[in-house]
Amino acid sequence: MIEQTAAKTTRIAIDDKTFINVIPDATYNLEVWEYVSDERPHRMGRMDYKFNRDSFPGFIYRLFPGIDFVGIHRLQKQINPYFDFEV
Repeated sequence: MIEQTAAKTTRIAIDDKTFINVIPDATYNLEVWEYVSDERPHRMGRMDYKFNRDSFPGFIYRLFPGIDFVGIHRLQKQINPYFDFEV
């Protein structure tokens, strides 16, 4: 079952075909999506970023082995303000 919420979501681009949805008030408040075609996105994974942000680098690296840790840090700097974490 896909969790639905009235909370505002924020989209953060990883590259041209993948993005992160940040949903601060949801249980799984971070989702990684990719476009498998021009019209249909596919969810690659989701996690509870608020309580498990230390595992975020490993989560992203498993999905995108070509990404470096500077790229992961850049993503975290964009995500952290939505959870009132230091940038």
